[in-house]
Amino acid sequence: MLNIQIIRYKKSYDFRANGAAPDSFENNWKNNSLDWLVLKDEKGELFRCHCQTVANYCFGVNATADTVAYGDTIAPGTFKIRLFAAPRNFHGEIHEIIETTDLDGQRIDHNAMQTTEGGFQNGRWLIHDRWSAKLGKDSNYAWSAGCFILSSGDLAALNNLLHAYELPAGYIIAGKLIETDKEV
Repeated sequence: MLNIQIIRYKKSYDFRANGAAPDSFENNWKNNSLDWLVLKDEKGELFRCHCQTVANYCFGVNATADTVAYGDTIAPGTFKIRLFAAPRNFHGEIHEIIETTDLDGQRIDHNAMQTTEGGFQNGRWLIHDRWSAKLGKDSNYAWSAGCFILSSGDLAALNNLLHAYELPAGYIIAGKLIETDKEV
């Protein structure tokens, strides 16, 4: 059975180049994509790539966290991934992060969204790449509003492996996110 492990380094939270400056594209690039996404089966590791897991795009319209600027970051613990979601405006094949909680303590539901007390849905937690349509290539840094961001090459490689297992859209894989100070 396949599963995904996210290994987040605690220094990923230290994403401001200048701690005294406000959150911005110019400032929130430090310690980018240090974390690991690892796909495993019962025999061991199948795939590993770097990813951005801390919400460093926490300014402008994405300044939606409640407790800390990066509060929309997926919290350590269990989550699930629903494979091959509708891409909307994203590049490549994407996946939804479901049935988990963010650092603010808010539930991310089976739709990869949060529902407010008033019944409104917001956000969409995904695994996607850092492709920039404006640049016609990956951006220099991954910008996360709570998603797990991979390079476009790594997302394509992950998807090729998932397709090799003949997993259909909507298939769910269990996951776990751990945090560490040590190199893994």
